[in-house]
Amino acid sequence: MVMTRKNALLLWQLDLLSSVSQVLLIVTKKVRKGTESVISESRVPVGKYYVRESLASVLRSVFDKYGDIAENCRLESIAMRSCYLECVCYVVQELQSASIMLLTKSKVKELLAILKDVESAQINVAWLHSTLTKIAENTELNTEHRMMEVAKADCDCVVESTRKELESELENLAQKEKEVAVAKALIDERKGRLMELELKSSELSKNMLSIKSKVDALDCKSLLAELL
Repeated sequence: MVMTRKNALLLWQLDLLSSVSQVLLIVTKKVRKGTESVISESRVPVGKYYVRESLASVLRSVFDKYGDIAENCRLESIAMRSCYLECVCYVVQELQSASIMLLTKSKVKELLAILKDVESAQINVAWLHSTLTKIAENTELNTEHRMMEVAKADCDCVVESTRKELESELENLAQKEKEVAVAKALIDERKGRLMELELKSSELSKNMLSIKSKVDALDCKSLLAELL
């Protein structure tokens, strides 16, 4: 069956309603400083729209700076436009209440998803999307920076432990070098002593041979024969 333009528009509105319902669920569950959920808040007029009292000042500031951002919205119902404007105010309020340096990637992703739904209704949030995109880039850089900090801390820890190991090995080497020097000195001393002893032994051998030759040359029998 061919879908008519009216049916297509109806499906789009239903899909849009589903998206905004999910976003509003996030907003209504937000609790401020231990008080009741904002779902119990009354709505106040801001121009021709009606938004939660806690978001009214934000919407007034937006209108003062950017005009009626919902003027060209595809939604005909003022109630639905008001709901979407609340979503815009929620994003602005989240950015104002949190430190940009502390925003997580998941939080920024959630806020970008809200803006995407709002933009689908042709509400002018280009100014906010631009800011949030820059914040997303900054958040990504912060995440990378924190990862680098962790990696550097790990690297520095390994460097320190390796330095201590090297210092210990150098101390052991120095001790062994001292022991080797002592051993070499002892060896040199032993070599000198051995040479002296070998020289003395050689001299004694020569003396022994000289004496033995003299003894062998002496004719004891002839000497005794001459006595008588």
